[in-house]
Amino acid sequence: MGWPDKSATETEPQDGLTDGLIGAFLYWLGGFEIEDGLTAGLSERELRRIRAKQIDAVTRAIPVTMAVTMLNVAIVLILFWGRGWNDFLAIWGMTLAAAASLAVRAWRRAQQNPPQEASRRATRQMMRQAFFLAAIWGMLPLALFSRVGPTSQLILACLMVGMMSGGAFTLSTFPRAGLVYLATMTVACAGAMLLCGAGPYALTAVFLLLFAFFMARNIVSQGNLFLGNLKARLELERQTEIISLLLKDFQENASDWLWQTDAEGHLTDVPERFADVAQLPLPLLKGSHFADVLDMLCPEDKAAAYNVVGLMEHAEPLHEMNLKVVAGGEARLWSLTAKPAYDRDGQFLGYRGFGRDVTERWRAEKAEAESRAKSDFLAVMSHEIRTPMNGVLGLASMLLETKLDPEQREAVTTIRESGDNLQRILNDILDLSKLEAGRFAFEAIDFAPQTLVETVATVVRASAKSKGLAVKVELDPDLPPTLRGDVARIRQVLLNLASNAVKFTDQGEVTIKAICQARRDLLATVEWTVSDSGIGIAPEKLGQLFSDFAQADASISRRFGGTGLGLAISRRIIEQMGGTIGVISTPGEGSTFRFTLVLPWSQAQTSSQDAGRDEADDLKTRIASLDRPLKVLVAEDDAVNRMVVSKMLGAFEVELRVVADGVEAVAAVSEGDYDIVLMDVRMPEMDGLAATRAIRAEGGRFEALPIIALTANAFPEDVKICREAGMSDFLAKPLRKPALAAALLHALDGHVMAEDAPLQPELLPVEVEWTDEERQMTGA
Repeated sequence: MGWPDKSATETEPQDGLTDGLIGAFLYWLGGFEIEDGLTAGLSERELRRIRAKQIDAVTRAIPVTMAVTMLNVAIVLILFWGRGWNDFLAIWGMTLAAAASLAVRAWRRAQQNPPQEASRRATRQMMRQAFFLAAIWGMLPLALFSRVGPTSQLILACLMVGMMSGGAFTLSTFPRAGLVYLATMTVACAGAMLLCGAGPYALTAVFLLLFAFFMARNIVSQGNLFLGNLKARLELERQTEIISLLLKDFQENASDWLWQTDAEGHLTDVPERFADVAQLPLPLLKGSHFADVLDMLCPEDKAAAYNVVGLMEHAEPLHEMNLKVVAGGEARLWSLTAKPAYDRDGQFLGYRGFGRDVTERWRAEKAEAESRAKSDFLAVMSHEIRTPMNGVLGLASMLLETKLDPEQREAVTTIRESGDNLQRILNDILDLSKLEAGRFAFEAIDFAPQTLVETVATVVRASAKSKGLAVKVELDPDLPPTLRGDVARIRQVLLNLASNAVKFTDQGEVTIKAICQARRDLLATVEWTVSDSGIGIAPEKLGQLFSDFAQADASISRRFGGTGLGLAISRRIIEQMGGTIGVISTPGEGSTFRFTLVLPWSQAQTSSQDAGRDEADDLKTRIASLDRPLKVLVAEDDAVNRMVVSKMLGAFEVELRVVADGVEAVAAVSEGDYDIVLMDVRMPEMDGLAATRAIRAEGGRFEALPIIALTANAFPEDVKICREAGMSDFLAKPLRKPALAAALLHALDGHVMAEDAPLQPELLPVEVEWTDEERQMTGA
């Protein structure tokens, strides 16, 4: 049996208009135009897969359809047995039973080995089977319809219509087989009616044809809908395959990797990337239990591995679970994210997730957290140390302004100078991280190298005298009278070396030298040396002297104390200033430490007099021009600091009010007309920053009121915070009278802290021509 082919209807010659119309009608009735449109563009393999799906849909319904068929056969045999047609009915029933048996056997084979593809031969075989089944049923009305009474005819007609509809519905997923079945049944039933004569039977036959026509269109519609779904599913599988290939390529090249387990927790999909990061063979990972893999990879983080396994046992999602793994002998940090997967029936299928190596991020975050904790600790330590130092240094400075005998003045001067050096050492410790990073900022001011050496010698003489040691100073007469550089840092290094020399010398002397090795128009190469006659250092220990927390011998810390950090800081300071530092030592004879710097020398004259005296005199003159006392409000919570500030301001004509916290400061400013506010940053109830913001928020004259910050946190970021809060100037503790006087003068003159206000003077001399060589040597 053949079916119309569209290409044939278009290319082969027609026998006439009638044949053309009949062919077009059959082509339309069979829905072949729609089917051709749906299958256009599909490959032969895809067509075979679609045919297999169509046949499989029919095959799955065989048990039900064959059961209904045999039930109808039993009804027919019960109704018509014993009326003289027993032979026909027996042959007919056994034929249908044999067909049903063959169909069930085919269904069983399909269940055991479902076909993935079907050829054209398989479709033709399905159509022949549909024709054979319909022909067997069609023989029943042809043989009996004209021989039975009206009641039996009605029963038989209903039975045949039911078989036509049921069979057509079952075969609708394969429209061509359904149409063959429907056409065969329709021809047989219509023929049986026409055998009964004209009249009502002929009219019923016409209605049967109309019923078959609409049934045929329904079969085509349902079949094409099923075909469209199959094509869409095929397209989805094609896209899924493409995505799978892309995903596989992504897994092989991406930093992340995917992983998948079955319901029992075994790894089912292990990409090459997973094996690479785990440093394990791919065959070992595939099929392994995920818990066993984690146990193998996490020897030092069992708790986290057990936590992941516990969540998976309860089908809980994993969200960025961090695991410390050991892959290839190296400690790494992984982050696992996954969700449980379920089928449409809610059955647990396993886990689908991805992993990510976050080792570098973890290390960066850990370093950042450690740095933040270190900075926080150093800030607190700075505040807590500077606060009592403010009392010591402030009162020592005030004592120096009183009448003292020479011995008392020398003692108080030593106290102040020692406190100054202690403060500088504290600053260096706080800035150690910047020194390590090479971001430390140095100042450049004019200083006298001779005075520097004498000052250091004076500081160490007190401790040297208690041990019976002599401290000698040797100055090169060729030294420039004035150099330009960071005198505080140079003094710190020289003081550290001299203090160490005194500490490790029991008898003899300590010599501090300053030698000018070279002197040109703008630059001078100066070497500072500190020699002692102490215990000396073994040659094998010299290499570690300038390392952090290192000492020549462990017993030194127990015998002499110290952290071993001083020389490390000194080395970083000298190297970042462009110089060199070293040591020569002989055990039992002594050591000589030296450092060399290339510094610009200046024509400016320096003085050992108190540089703040001019500021103090200027401030007194400025206050006198007001024709009234200077009204100053001090907000400070520490009693010692309040006393220090009060005594410093007592040297001037000042009307002073002191409050203990920010709340009182805001209230006092609102009540009084003050010229200047000295505001501590850290206070209870309300700190100085919040108090300043509250005062500025009042508007009017309060917007221009000078507010000077007093704080023990003397970092550049602290200056920025104070400026952003609305403060006019910044004073770091311990307070110095000259600095306080200068700040008050600036406030009276309307000076406001600039956006980039430095804590130190300008770094370079002004209006000096530098050669390229000099710039390179000085870092200018």
